[in-house]
Parts: sequence; structure tokens; C-alpha cells
Amino acid sequence: MQLIELFALGVALGTDAFSVSVAIGLNKVNWKLIIKLSLIVALFHILMPLLGINLARLLDYFFGQYYFEETLKQLTEVIGAGLLMILGMIMLADSTKDNKYDEFYFELSNWTIVILAISVSIDALSVGFSLGMLDVKIFISCLILGFVAGIMVIIGLILGKRVGLVLANRAQVVGGIVLILLGIHFLCS
Repeated sequence: MQLIELFALGVALGTDAFSVSVAIGLNKVNWKLIIKLSLIVALFHILMPLLGINLARLLDYFFGQYYFEETLKQLTEVIGAGLLMILGMIMLADSTKDNKYDEFYFELSNWTIVILAISVSIDALSVGFSLGMLDVKIFISCLILGFVAGIMVIIGLILGKRVGLVLANRAQVVGGIVLILLGIHFLCS
């Protein structure tokens, strides 16, 4: 697999993270959150393919062929979509609370960031499963996938932050609805 193909694969895998980042960025996120979220998503975009590759090799060792690839892909899509919908519902519920401050700064807890990172990178698990069948430099490939995803998260959060300034008080509601719709879209596609 050539470098350009790996970057293209990274962009394809990073589209989920980008979309979710735009939705989260609609809320007034700070630079600390932007860096933290992008690094954690990048890390999971490295770890998930590695896990998928090792799982594929383990199954190949025991069963000789990759019978489980499609089932694994379907399972990861359902889990990722469900997590996005849950995060969207949390954002909608938080938007109904009284906010005594004029400025709303969206804050994700550490666990929420991890759950979010898993939900947008879980499709990289099945990609890793497929990469295990190809002749690629595994660690470098996974680093490229993580790097591209991290950059896409930064761009998405900054873009969402700029759009969020226009939407003002409705940003959290819009972000929650977008996350729910993305989850439904990922579930149905």
C-alpha cells in the first residue's frame, strides 16, 4: 500500500471524527479541549487498527480464514452509532438546563472523550482487520491513520467553533441533534 493510499484511507476513516468534531465545535470549545480530543482520537485511530490486525491474525491462526470480518464490521458500526446518539442526547439534555452565564463553554469529561474517541474510531478496527491481510508496514500505517484523524478533528472543531459563534445559544441543541442524526446515519448506512 502506497503512502497516498494510506492518507486517502486515513481521510476516509477520519470523516466520522471530522463530522462529530464539527458538531462538538459548535459549542464554545477551548484550545485545551481541541488538543486533548484530537490527541485522544488520533491515539484510538492508531490503537484500533492495531487491535484489528492482531485480532485478524489470531482468528487466522485458529480458523485459517477471515470468516468474521463482515460480522465485526457490522458490530462496530452499531456500537459507534449508538455511542454517538447517546452523546447527542446528553448534549440535548444539558441544553435544557438553566445556564446563568452568557457564555456556554462545552466541557467533555475524560470518560466522555474516551467514549467519543471509541465511537468515531471503532470503524478503524475493521479496517485493521483488513490491513492484517495486506502486505503493509503495520505500525507506520497506523501512525498515518492516527495523524490524519487527529488533524481532521482539529479542523472540524475549529470549523464548528466558528459556525458556533454565529449560532450562539442554539449551538448545543444543534450539536446534539447533529450527533444523533450522525449516529442514525452511521447505523443505517
